Amino acid sequence: MIRRFFRFACSVTLALSLIVPFTARRAETRTTEGEAYAIRGGTVVTVTGATIPNGTVVIRDGLIAAVGGDVAIPGDARVIDASGMMVYPGLIDAYTNYGLKPSEQPPRGPGAGGGDPTQAFIALLNAPPSSVGLLPEASVIDQLQVTAETFDQQRAAGITAALTGLRDGVFRGQSAFINLGSDSAEKLILKAPASLNVAFSTTRGGYPNSLMGVFSFLRQSLLDAQHYREEWARYNKAPRGMSRPVVNKSLAALQPVINGELPVILNAASVREIKRAVGLAEEFNLKYLLAGATQSYALADWLKQKNATVLLSLSYPQKPAGLDDPEAESLRVLRERADAPKAAAALYKAGVKFAFTSGTLTRPQDFVTNAARAIEAGLPKEEALKALTIYPAQIFGVAEQLGSLEKGKIANVVITSGDLFSRDTKVKHVFVDGKYFVVKAPEPPSRPGGPMAERRGGGGGDPTGEAVAPAAVSVAGAWAINVNSPQGALPGTLTLKQDGDTLSGEISTPFGTVPLTGKIKGGDITFDYKVNMQGQELPINATGKIEGNSLTGSMSAMGQSFDFSGTRKPQ
Repeated sequence: MIRRFFRFACSVTLALSLIVPFTARRAETRTTEGEAYAIRGGTVVTVTGATIPNGTVVIRDGLIAAVGGDVAIPGDARVIDASGMMVYPGLIDAYTNYGLKPSEQPPRGPGAGGGDPTQAFIALLNAPPSSVGLLPEASVIDQLQVTAETFDQQRAAGITAALTGLRDGVFRGQSAFINLGSDSAEKLILKAPASLNVAFSTTRGGYPNSLMGVFSFLRQSLLDAQHYREEWARYNKAPRGMSRPVVNKSLAALQPVINGELPVILNAASVREIKRAVGLAEEFNLKYLLAGATQSYALADWLKQKNATVLLSLSYPQKPAGLDDPEAESLRVLRERADAPKAAAALYKAGVKFAFTSGTLTRPQDFVTNAARAIEAGLPKEEALKALTIYPAQIFGVAEQLGSLEKGKIANVVITSGDLFSRDTKVKHVFVDGKYFVVKAPEPPSRPGGPMAERRGGGGGDPTGEAVAPAAVSVAGAWAINVNSPQGALPGTLTLKQDGDTLSGEISTPFGTVPLTGKIKGGDITFDYKVNMQGQELPINATGKIEGNSLTGSMSAMGQSFDFSGTRKPQ
């Protein structure tokens, strides 16, 4: 099995105050051992019980100490007047990759780590095959990195907990269920591992490079895990006189999965992928969850028959940026885009258990906005709220801790100016683990036509709640970037100047600093530059998308491509 993992070829890589409801300042926390808060006068939506008008929620030592309409307020409690507001349990994102730091693995291969950038690049081209994304024992815990500001945007959208997992690969490792606070990563973990995550994604330039190859790889991995289990069972039963089996970390990590002790999340979007994923899970009797499932509206009754649970993505298909000819899109694509928001209602009507995930959304405030679109498409409002709170908590076995406002549960609480799903509602106060957080204003929409350009003022960058016209996207400034290599994330700096739709500037990587030129249209950018490799210029082409202060995209060189991401540096 180990030899199989390292047989995969890698794609080529390139080095490269409680009274302030909204504020653009850094998030602040207030916490003192034994400190108490009392939220009074608001409409308390418990989710699992009755809604309480003019209710009170008391928080002490990180837990909910009392909830009700006639609750005594402790004399030492800090009081938050929530009159005219709504009080909800903190929202849960059922599957995302919040809080991950870039891989810090250095480039490997002959000459790696030296001072000659040309030799370092050549070393990367000749690097041995990587097993990144193919090892089930990989854990998200090893990549969590939390600061006081890490979850500012999530908390501003009312999201206080999440199931977070690795981004890439077939085996996306073991996930963790975390609170989105500001403590060290270890203190935020509620459950780990919470699942093993699998995606039916191919690899560039090597096996598995087709959907059939991915399923073949997964089947063989599970068969090997079964054989590994049987070998060790025979040995442990009568070890005398028998050769001891070789320990294999990858196959050992699959044991809880094939034994039905740890759920496996299968990322599947289309009808074809969903059916194949369920077939694979049933073949090996796996406890499975379907993630994404954007076309599940076409299979709702079938999924109910299969007793499937769905982690439904709220990242709906979007019209491609810069599409000049509306007729260039097929009727099938247009229909899929129109039907995606209907999936939640279809699952609900069929009786399928589901929870909402942010999917590939880059702006957390769109999480609730798109849940509101599901309500408009037929999902009852109370079910939408449960899919954001108690349902994900039940699915991942943390319902005794999170998901509703009940005495004894963790004090993850969100106070909003009005109904959570209304257009002009704003998040006013947030508690995570009983700690009060000043809410940081959400980032503005990145381009015309984005969902937040039409909906909630609390997510559109205008704290008054009024609709705002989409502004032209500015990319000027310095960006800290990471180029995703199978050997690790390679850092760099992108410095951009903007004149209308024309870009100029420079890019600095371990191979030096070189000029670049490019264009911007809406939130989409393109730029080109050249690096010198042993006296020859190697052209690099890059495309990316700007979302607030985040940048994602891909670069291509010598017929190969690789992803990169970045964040704008403070000025």
